[in-house]
Amino acid sequence: MILTRLPNAWRLAACLLLVASVNAGDTGITTTPAESTIDTRRAETQSTHRLIGRVFQWQYSLDENGTRVQPDTPGRYLLRFNSEGRISLKADCNNYAASVRLTDTVFSTGPMIGTRALCPKGSLERPYVNAIESAAQWSFDGEQLMLRQPHDGGVSVFIAVSEDESEGN
Repeated sequence: MILTRLPNAWRLAACLLLVASVNAGDTGITTTPAESTIDTRRAETQSTHRLIGRVFQWQYSLDENGTRVQPDTPGRYLLRFNSEGRISLKADCNNYAASVRLTDTVFSTGPMIGTRALCPKGSLERPYVNAIESAAQWSFDGEQLMLRQPHDGGVSVFIAVSEDESEGN
């Protein structure tokens, strides 16, 4: 080996130079951009912009025990994605609005602001609003929106409706 023929001081200097070049990333191996450029960003599995301007009618909710809550008149329970970060709700005889955060599968709302009309007996206003406020995940297949409660606590199912259908109720 060449280093053994050098004086001790030179050997030490050569070793330090070798260590410095390896630590600096100079391994002597060259790569092409295709080999070294790997996109590690996670692909977005759902597109939140597909929801903007859409109106969804509540079909039913299932809790963790399988109990089903379903409105007699689904058109009285609407969820609208108004713009990036904003939703509005028609909840029987009241209207609500809130901010919403949607990422990949995460769904979370800010505080709900709503009217306070007294809805008729049998109204599902509270269970409906609570299901949306407490939802933690979402999925959308083009027609059906599902809002899931945390820890497998249930799911609420909505179908997309046209603007005309939503205004007739």
